[in-house]
Amino acid sequence: MSTSYRFMFRISILLSFLIILLLASCSRKSISSLQRRGVVVTQRQVTLRGEGSSLNNVQIQYLGCGGLYIRHAGQAIMIDPFFSHQPFMTIGRSMMLGGRIRSKPKHIAWARKRLYDSLGISAEDLSKETKAIFAAHGHYDHLMDVPYIHRYWLQGQAHVYANESAVNTCAGVISSDKLHSAEQLAAIREQPGKSVDLPGADGSVIKVYPLLAAHNPHMRNIKLFSGSVMRPPAHFNDPLDKTRVNDWLEGRTLSFLIDIEQNNSVVFRIFVQSSSCEFPDGLPPQELLSARPVDLAILGVASYQFSETSYPCQYLDRLQPRHLMFIHWEDFFRPYTRKPKSVMKNDIPRFFNEVLEKCKPAGYILPVPGVVINAEF
Repeated sequence: MSTSYRFMFRISILLSFLIILLLASCSRKSISSLQRRGVVVTQRQVTLRGEGSSLNNVQIQYLGCGGLYIRHAGQAIMIDPFFSHQPFMTIGRSMMLGGRIRSKPKHIAWARKRLYDSLGISAEDLSKETKAIFAAHGHYDHLMDVPYIHRYWLQGQAHVYANESAVNTCAGVISSDKLHSAEQLAAIREQPGKSVDLPGADGSVIKVYPLLAAHNPHMRNIKLFSGSVMRPPAHFNDPLDKTRVNDWLEGRTLSFLIDIEQNNSVVFRIFVQSSSCEFPDGLPPQELLSARPVDLAILGVASYQFSETSYPCQYLDRLQPRHLMFIHWEDFFRPYTRKPKSVMKNDIPRFFNEVLEKCKPAGYILPVPGVVINAEF
């Protein structure tokens, strides 16, 4: 292939991405635009009250994308923390031409300050209380910031649980005694798995059950960055090392069932599935569900339109949650520090006004990043 031909080929690829970007940008909606179309966007703290009068509570902050910070009785976990949004064209160049991406310390610091301010905690509290980080899969928008947060927020002390592909991706930046395969613990359909148990000083326990799930295509019949990382990448040995987007392969996607236990009894139950997929992938075994209903179901919105089954209605029918929350709805190509818009190529008003309406939920929470949900029980 001649030099001029390779040059023209690369230019054509970049032009194609630019066209896609221009078309996709038309589908992104601001918060005010979503509200005008009947979508209820939550921009302030929410309190979910239980049936009793107990003063116990769980704090849940939506971090953005699939990210959550879940805190109870002086201990906490993170799921998929990601703040280093990459421009669409940067991802395109990385896919096609080998361009590099990496974590953005300034954006991560901005997110940390918001976490401190909204929850009223200090850097010491965050480091001391956060016992574990869980990653649903190995894509960059779920995993890339985990090594930086683990080292600089948590001083390398928290445990990290991810699929085996993600473990290989991060093997050079997170010590082996802190990096664990959640895939080996995962329940598969009705086959029971094992939980990660995080005991608190007050005698309560946060129990996290990994569940084998799946990930919808990004475009019709096209799933990007699938497959698994089989060995640690030689060029990723520091959280700020530059990588290619193709380094961040999905592996096997997980969802999570999170129980707050007191005196060996579940007092609050959360189901988290950050990626839309086909029913019944990612659901807990019926044995677990029959023992205690789900108090809060947290489901991803992105790529909902590529589910051939009735997403999310079949999931809600099985889970029967008392409360419902949706995440991974905003554009993660847009800088994290700017006001969010809806994710590209997803008709968010249609999801809430037509698709979800068929499920007939009592209500839902669609939080902007930074919103805190206080669940009392």
